Amino acid sequence: MYKLKYARKVLAFMTCSALSLGIIACYPKLTNEGSTVEAARTIAEIQEQRKANAEKIAALESQISDLEGDKNQEKQQAAYLEEQIDIIQENINLLNAELEAIKADISATETNIANLDADIVNQQTAIDENIELFKQRLCMMYMSGNDTSASIVLGSSSFYDMMSRVHMINRIAEYDDKLIDDIVNKIESLEQSKKDLEREKLNLSMKLEEQNKRKEEKAAEIAVLYEKMQYTQYEIDRIAREQSELERDKAEVEAEQAQLKAEEDAWYAEIERQKQEAQRLWEEEQKRLQQQQQQNNNTGGGSVSAPSHPTYIPVTPSQSGFAWPAPGFSYITSYFGPRWGTNHNGVDVGDGGIMGGACVASQSGTVIAVVNSCTHNFAKNYSCGCGGGYGNYVLISHDGTYSTIYAHMTSAWVSVGDYVKQGDTIGSIGCTGHSTGAHLHFEIRVNGVAQNPLNYVGP
Repeated sequence: MYKLKYARKVLAFMTCSALSLGIIACYPKLTNEGSTVEAARTIAEIQEQRKANAEKIAALESQISDLEGDKNQEKQQAAYLEEQIDIIQENINLLNAELEAIKADISATETNIANLDADIVNQQTAIDENIELFKQRLCMMYMSGNDTSASIVLGSSSFYDMMSRVHMINRIAEYDDKLIDDIVNKIESLEQSKKDLEREKLNLSMKLEEQNKRKEEKAAEIAVLYEKMQYTQYEIDRIAREQSELERDKAEVEAEQAQLKAEEDAWYAEIERQKQEAQRLWEEEQKRLQQQQQQNNNTGGGSVSAPSHPTYIPVTPSQSGFAWPAPGFSYITSYFGPRWGTNHNGVDVGDGGIMGGACVASQSGTVIAVVNSCTHNFAKNYSCGCGGGYGNYVLISHDGTYSTIYAHMTSAWVSVGDYVKQGDTIGSIGCTGHSTGAHLHFEIRVNGVAQNPLNYVGP
């Protein structure tokens, strides 16, 4: 009977090894003396982190894409502003050409006015000479006394002489009239020309002033557009910097993803190694059992009796319903919480003489995982790799919400699927796995999340 029971335990161990992926995904490695710390992330943590990183990468790519759109929009705005600046600059060039033409017109007008002023001076001299001549004519007519037609007729010596004098008088009168008319017309013409030129000069000056104002307005528009242009370029540069930072962040996350993938691959390789080791141990145990059976058959010996272990120790549950898992031992060597740069997910009970002490179920439940293959039951400052660092351990599920784990045992006395009651002995306390001294590592988890066991039970 004992051999059959032992064979069932070996098969249970094989089943447990097959379940090691799920167990390792739920619990961290043991890396420090007498304590449970997360020296390496579990598969579940790695996969969760990889999922979070994938979301980060997607978010970063979305932000980079959005910034690329913003940068393109800013570039389009910059191109539009440049086009506006070119058009306004062209208008300014046209205005400058108009200003130069107006200045040339004003210069020509001023030259014409100056020439006309000179002509007026010259013509004024001629007019003055004609006026002087006219004055002399009036003076001569006055001094001659021939100021009437009767005196001309009576003073004639003959009819021919009279006709000659009348004709001469008429010619002189016509000459005088023409002289006066020419003088008046020239004066009026010169005055009118001078007024016209002055008016043209005034119009050109006003036009020049208007064009200068338009030039100033266009220059102001260019200044505003250049300011917008500078701001747009600043935005383009800022977006480029943000894109560069996002690309750097993305590269860092991708590098972390690669590292996580390497850790995940290492986990799966370790799981595969443990499965192969478990298979090897099972085959060796089968061979040993066969040899022992053969020896018993040859010697006529009976079956080997199982070692006697207490199955139940009276315990007192706390108000939360949990009982202390190490009856008779109460000294806590390491508490729950941050420690050595990571988090210790349970409490370590390590009184003197605890080696081989009984480990009992803290609460009734079903055993869902057991590792019982670690033979490295001695103090060490490294992880032997057994049980993911836990060494020999038992995992019990309580109503699907709570679960407890008991690690570093010399051996476990239960199998997967066993239902244990509160206080039932489930194994003996030892120093397997990553443990620098004999102690019991005890955890309470709620929906898979480690809690402080002292919030539920005390020694």
